[in-house]
Amino acid sequence: MISIVIVNWNSAFFLEKCVRSLMAHAPGCELVVVDNASSDSSLDFAAKLDAVDILKNNENLGYAAAGNQGWRHSRGDHVLFLNPDTEAKPGAVDRLARALTADPARWASAGKLIDSSGATQVGFNIRSFPTAASVAADMLMLDEIWPANPWTCRYRMSHADHDAPKEVDQPAAACLMVRRAALERLGGFDESYRPAWFEDVDLCRRIWSLGGRIVFEPGAEFVHYGGSSLRRLTPREFLLYFHTNQLRYFYKHHGDAYGMRIRRLVIAGMYLRSVASLLIPLLPHSTRASSATTFWHAARHFALNREAGR
Repeated sequence: MISIVIVNWNSAFFLEKCVRSLMAHAPGCELVVVDNASSDSSLDFAAKLDAVDILKNNENLGYAAAGNQGWRHSRGDHVLFLNPDTEAKPGAVDRLARALTADPARWASAGKLIDSSGATQVGFNIRSFPTAASVAADMLMLDEIWPANPWTCRYRMSHADHDAPKEVDQPAAACLMVRRAALERLGGFDESYRPAWFEDVDLCRRIWSLGGRIVFEPGAEFVHYGGSSLRRLTPREFLLYFHTNQLRYFYKHHGDAYGMRIRRLVIAGMYLRSVASLLIPLLPHSTRASSATTFWHAARHFALNREAGR
């Protein structure tokens, strides 16, 4: 049996499209929606369906905690974590399950994410584990100056064949199927990653650390619209959440010295971007000022808060 867990937060329009696609193309699967205290009409559609099991939280517990709620409530041997802003293509869920069961060493499988035009979401769909080099390329704006630099290309797997099955480090949790036995052994997602970001990287790192494998199955296609919950956050909130969890990941898996190196890169990158935001003449003045303030405050937060990411 396959269980599908959807963690939702204010994604009403997308959630309905996602559930409809699963009902059409994944009949017989258990559908579990965990709602993190949405304030929109997210559950109006799903609540009318007997085929959808809804878990309602009174507060936003974050993706990791809600994802754990979902899989522990479900019953399937395989659990597909799926973002609400996705749509399953015909046969996609079955192909993921077949890819997973083809080899007992595979603990997880991931499908191909495409945008509404059908283009593969290269750079997001599958990635290598992040390193100090990939963080430096991002934070010190090397990506903008030299987009084809080898550190970013390796991290984002820009040159990988996205039409061929392969083992990968960390697929996006927007579409990730995991064996229940693996989730039980790992304890699921690490709930200290709140409200989101890097909980999926952490889970994949722990799968590999225990000898499991993760396979990318391009025959399993899912439309991914992206950013449905991100639109609800201010730029400053996003920066603080993202980089705090980024630091937490590096401290946890690489130790204090490596984590401190990443922390310095983040701080330097924030200050650099605040200056760049003021110097870019093509942006309207108000945008330059607000961008610079956002990056400066974020940099100051990480410079002063020694517990950030710990």
